[in-house]
Amino acid sequence: MKEIREILLTPHITEETMKNMVNPRNDVHKYVFKVAMDASKTDIKAAVEKRFSVKVDSVNTVITRGKIKRVRMVAGKKPNWKKAYITLKAGQKIAEFEGV
Repeated sequence: MKEIREILLTPHITEETMKNMVNPRNDVHKYVFKVAMDASKTDIKAAVEKRFSVKVDSVNTVITRGKIKRVRMVAGKKPNWKKAYITLKAGQKIAEFEGV
């Protein structure tokens, strides 16, 4: 298995992810991370559990396609990247993201 910093690149914090972070009905927390393109769901789950000392319920991944950008006459493409939706077990939360 790779190191944790090679699997979990950065947290993906946007208005949409912050809105869906906590489900008040059943106290389930959901977090979104940018991850390595070659990381599997089991690698991501193990990395999150080891890094934040929490229990992960499920991992869903999405490959986000890079946008085409133009600079004057030349069209270029941003790279594709992978994001992982991490759902924690009920009652678990990551303290580093509280109050963000």
